[in-house]
This record gives sequence, structure tokens and C-alpha cells, in this order.
Amino acid sequence: MKIIKFLFKFLIILLIAGFVGRAVYLLNYKTPVINKKMIVLLDLEGIILESDTLIEKLKKYEKDSNVVGVILRINSPGGAVAPSQEIYRFIKRMSKPVYASMSTVAASGGYYVASACDRIYAMPGTITGSIGVIMKFTDLSKIYDKIGVRTETIKSGKFKDIGSTTRSMTEEEKSILKQSVDDVYNQFIEDILSKRTFLNKEELLKYADGRIITGREAKNLKLVDKLGSYEDAYEDMKKDKNTLDAELFIPKDEKTFLRKLIEETRSTIKEVKALNGPLYLMEY
Repeated sequence: MKIIKFLFKFLIILLIAGFVGRAVYLLNYKTPVINKKMIVLLDLEGIILESDTLIEKLKKYEKDSNVVGVILRINSPGGAVAPSQEIYRFIKRMSKPVYASMSTVAASGGYYVASACDRIYAMPGTITGSIGVIMKFTDLSKIYDKIGVRTETIKSGKFKDIGSTTRSMTEEEKSILKQSVDDVYNQFIEDILSKRTFLNKEELLKYADGRIITGREAKNLKLVDKLGSYEDAYEDMKKDKNTLDAELFIPKDEKTFLRKLIEETRSTIKEVKALNGPLYLMEY
């Protein structure tokens, strides 16, 4: 009996010591400072519906004196207009080089972001292009009629409920939305030409009609600078910046589960809002 009590007390002491030791470790733990030169690989994955996450990472590594430059690996069919433009503008203003490496898909808004980078890489089979804008609205009025749903709309102006699901859109409303789509499309073209100044606008417009193209076709059209992967971009950046000893650094996500949950909830709210407008998005 005494032996059992002794073992029990001993286990309790071990547990307490373990908790205390862990607490002391966490309180004193600091992320190790890396003094070697690095080229950072960041990912832009999925539909672009917010810009904060990527921009915060870009800000962090732009300030880091050990970071030579950034390779942005893009696997995205595009997304909402404003976030795509926000990322484009931030990359374009960066003081450090950013090379885009287009993965499986880098179309529409995905290409928009890539066009801000100092150099664009793609695999021969990468799906890109889809330069254009799309807005879609659904008319559910016949379904509402069948199930007996009636709506009353009180509005300050005749166009306030433009795009409503409870009625068909008028030709005048379609014309208004088409003007907005055309304006946003022109912004897309202007931004591509603003960075890739060697492109001819008339030639670009021949292919900027929403069609998708392969990475190899994009290279022939000068929408891509070189065929290759992110590893090729890494090797070239080392040579370009004369830092052959720079290591490729792939950041790990160190966020806690709770923080991830909170951020994902916020992101979902933003994403729902972002879908209510024109999109730089490849339909698939």
C-alpha cells in the first residue's frame, strides 16, 4: 500500500515538473534568428477572395534583411477584382524582386497578380490566360411563382435592386452592368501593360477575350517570360541577385488552432461579400 502511495505521489510530482518545465520553455522560447540569405517561397492558392493574408506575408519578408526576394507560386483560377488589384499593387511597389511561378492554373485574376511580378515562369501545360471579367445573376422568379413566394421591394431609385433574383433584368440594367464590366476589363489590360511595357496592346487584345491558353502558348505571346518551375525561378533569382548561397525558405504555418478558426471565420464572411460583384475568374 505504501509503495502504491509513493508511486502515485511520484507520478504527480513528475506531471507537475513536466508542466512547469513546458511553461518555462514556452515563455523563454524565441524563433531562431536566421542570418543566412534566403529566397522565400509563398503560395497563392485557390480563388482570390481576400488580399490581407498574402500581403501581410509579403510585408514581413520585405522588411527582413536576410530575404533576397520572393517567389510567388500561383495556383489560382482568379477571383474577386479588388483583392486581385490590391495584391497586384502591393507586389508592384515592393523593393525586393518577386518572381511568379505559375503552377497548374494561373488564369484571370491569377494572371493579373502574376503580371505584377518581375518575371513570370510557367510549365508548358499550365492553364493561364482567361483575361477578362464576368458577372452572373440568377433569375429565380419562375421558381418563386411556383412555390408561392412573393416579394415587395421598396427602393430609392429604379436601379437599386439591379440583379435581383425576384425578376428578370431589363435591357437598360444589362447595359449599365456591361459598362462596369468593360471598365474593370480595361483596368486589367492597363495593369498588364503598365508592368509588361514591351507588350503591344493590339496584339494583347487579340487574346484577351477570355480564352484560356497553355503556358507554352503564353510564352510565345510574351505573357510568360520563361518555361520552368519554381525551382528554376529560385536558381535564376540567385544568379540575378548574385547570391548563389541563398537558401530556398518555405515558411511553415505556426498559427494555433483557435487563431486559424477565427481567421477562417473572418475570411468566410469576406468571401461571401467578395462574390457579389465583378470577378476576374476562369469558369470551370
